[in-house]
Order: sequence, then structure tokens, then C-alpha cells
Amino acid sequence: MSSLKEAISWSGPAVVVLFTLGRVESSLQEGEFDLPGTRPDEVELFGISSEPWERQAVVWEYDLTFEDGHLDDQDFPAYLRECLRKASVHAEGIAWLTFEGAFHFDHLFTDDIADQIYGYCVAGDEPVVTWDHEIMKSDRWKREIRQVRSVLDRSFPG
Repeated sequence: MSSLKEAISWSGPAVVVLFTLGRVESSLQEGEFDLPGTRPDEVELFGISSEPWERQAVVWEYDLTFEDGHLDDQDFPAYLRECLRKASVHAEGIAWLTFEGAFHFDHLFTDDIADQIYGYCVAGDEPVVTWDHEIMKSDRWKREIRQVRSVLDRSFPG
């Protein structure tokens, strides 16, 4: 767990990067990531333009900042699962947790970035969060990430 905690908080406060890709043009509103017992200290929202891409999808990035020791709480992965569930349902698409990095449709949910994704949820399915770098490097995780890519290609064809 400590290596994931270090990766999420490498530049100071812990920043959980949550992306959504879906059909709904609106973003989640302030306070939507406040759940009983846990709330981010700050939420920043960024609209990711999809104009240069062939896919018709709305993409949002939410940076959830946590100043205190929430990442040490054993219930924090459950909090992240609920955030993913809420975000994927709102977007009518896919939500995922990733480390900071470039965004491009060609690389979403592919083997080359599978170890950069530590959670995902397709609207209507159960959210998945891993808090273990070894799992993120495994073939099983790559297969799961490829399944999300299949949903992306089916639901948002290019």
C-alpha cells in the first residue's frame, strides 16, 4: 500500500485523479465526492476536449486532494469504489482512477498503461479498486483492463 500512497502523494498532498468518459455533458457538482466519513479537501475539475478525436464522448478529470491521512484508512479503497460508481453512473459511461499522465484515446485501457490504472467502473457494473502495485502489473489485471477497453470500443466507437 505504501508505494501506491507514495505515487498518489508524490508532489505533496494526496491527489486522486479520477476520469470519466461518457455521454453526459455535465460534470458532477461540488460536494458529490463527500461521502459519510470521507470528503476531499479540494476538488478540481478539468474538461478534456474530445474535438480532435473521432469518438463522440465527454471526458472530465476530477482531481480529489486529501491533506490528511485518509490514504492510511483501511476504508479508503471502499470510498474510492463509491466515487467510481457515482461518477460512472453520472457520466453514463466509464470512470477510472489513474496516476497523472497523458490522455489519449489510443492508449486508454491498453496493456501499456494497465499498471497506471488502480480502479475502474463501467456504469451498471461493480467498481474495482486495487491498492497493490503487484496486482497492477499482473496479467490478470491487464485482462481486466482490456475488458474495459472492449466496453469503450463498443459503446464509443471511433
